[in-house]
Amino acid sequence: MLVREHMSTPAVTIQTGTDYMTALRLMQENALHHLPVVDAAGEVVGIAAERDLLLAATRYLQARVEVGEVMHRGVVTARPDMPVAEAADLMVSNRIGGLPVLDEDRRLLGIITESDVFRALVEGLRREKLT
Repeated sequence: MLVREHMSTPAVTIQTGTDYMTALRLMQENALHHLPVVDAAGEVVGIAAERDLLLAATRYLQARVEVGEVMHRGVVTARPDMPVAEAADLMVSNRIGGLPVLDEDRRLLGIITESDVFRALVEGLRREKLT
């Protein structure tokens, strides 16, 4: 099972200058917990996690805080040809819930999340049960 077969596409993204409340609203509207953060050129420069944005909401209330101020910068990524098990191992070892999937030119193709990994696991177990 490869990441390309189980990742969510297209990835919903947000830019660094977007305020955190807009990011939270976008997450709620799309039932997401992670948003890849892109710069003006469309390159992934971070990832915004719902819990970090909620924490910002409790700390800053009325202040304008941009996603770039609360995002994680050292983004761990996956490749489309990576086995899902390897992506899951990266998530566990880095204590993160999602990985942006980038091609060899570092273009964003999608995102693989814990939910995608669980669906892949269930699919694999069902296939195994049928054989």
